[in-house]
Amino acid sequence: MDFVFIPQRKQLFENPICGKLVKPKLEMFINNGYLPDWFLIEVLSRLPLKCVFRYKCVSKRWRFLISSPSFASLYISRASLLPQPWTILTNTLYVKGVNYLVQSFLPDLFVDNMLHTRFSTIPFPYIVRPEGKQYKIVAVSDGLVLYVRDMGVEVSDYHIYNAITGHCVALPRTSTRFGYVSTGFLTKSEGGSLTSYKVVRFDCQFGESYMLKFEVFSSETGRWRKVVVHMDRAIEIVWLRRPVALNGKLHWIVRRHGILAFDPFSNINQCRVIGLPADIDEQCIDARNNGIPVLLDVHQGRLRYTEVSVKPVYPFGFSGFSVWVLDEYDSSSWILQHRVKIRDISFEDCLISKALNGIIPTPIAFHPLDANVFYLGFGDTVVSYDMKTLKLNALVDPAGIRSSLKGTPCWSSAFVLTLPPWPISLPSIRKKK
Repeated sequence: MDFVFIPQRKQLFENPICGKLVKPKLEMFINNGYLPDWFLIEVLSRLPLKCVFRYKCVSKRWRFLISSPSFASLYISRASLLPQPWTILTNTLYVKGVNYLVQSFLPDLFVDNMLHTRFSTIPFPYIVRPEGKQYKIVAVSDGLVLYVRDMGVEVSDYHIYNAITGHCVALPRTSTRFGYVSTGFLTKSEGGSLTSYKVVRFDCQFGESYMLKFEVFSSETGRWRKVVVHMDRAIEIVWLRRPVALNGKLHWIVRRHGILAFDPFSNINQCRVIGLPADIDEQCIDARNNGIPVLLDVHQGRLRYTEVSVKPVYPFGFSGFSVWVLDEYDSSSWILQHRVKIRDISFEDCLISKALNGIIPTPIAFHPLDANVFYLGFGDTVVSYDMKTLKLNALVDPAGIRSSLKGTPCWSSAFVLTLPPWPISLPSIRKKK
């Protein structure tokens, strides 16, 4: 049999940056170790985000390609088709005497941690880590982390940090004297750039009050502004639980009345109260428990309220879980999505002893993608609960690194950090006169 050689047709490849068609040569396109731009772009646009930003240091040429707006658009178009990386940030823990933010999931999200395969760490940026000073996370938004260093009741020192790019912006120091502060963080972005943001400090007074005191930082003015809102009913915030952002508003759990909504963008002089479900266990938000067994969070654009009922059922310290969804935001209409009694919950073996010791789980967050899964802190262990299988599974138990970690995570102030397809750029603070 005779074989006939048929020459291969030349193909045209589109350069994603300039949009031109490139005709590759039949011979190897790598000539003397030189990689053409179109090939580099194709490879880099398929790498994890943190790797892309590491490779900016390879050369000026690589930095130019990665920094191009066209490359960012290409990366976003491809990454938007995939689930976005996310993790749960606990509050500050101490690793070998150094302040770190400890990740409960996705150990390769930022910096690999050799102490334990289920943990990764984000070190504080150097400029906000002076010797002997301690910072803590108070809020996250659009993949950005808001840190604060308390300097007594007089002032606080805030920084916004992008853990992917390492960029950090310091806010002007506050001047309003508050007792206990609850902080919220709201952002608006467009095309990978932060267009505006607000940082809201709320004075959590111990006891009910008709006068609510806020201090709001606006990126447009570069200044803090004092705000006082007068209510027609006495309000007391459940101050151990963080505020939740939805639709440009911040939401706090209020004892007796429900949820306090505050809009720092367009309606700064008044607050709205959203009623809670009628059949909640009110012991969860009383002065003794202070909201630790409950969670107000956002999932798929709607508010969710979860509680671990603290009514003990021998030999356990709690009696079950309940989950409600706010069906209509404007009408305060709640739907009971799930309720389970403790006798029907399936415990993983390693969690049985914790449950028998009377430990009450603290709800942490909902899974960003799976509506049936939420996470709880069970002592020093992170557990997941599946509303379909009714099973509690231990995900992270830091027993193997307890000698290196000092302190137990503060689950009541944990955060879900979801990375955007491309890091949000932080503008410099510019004061307007």
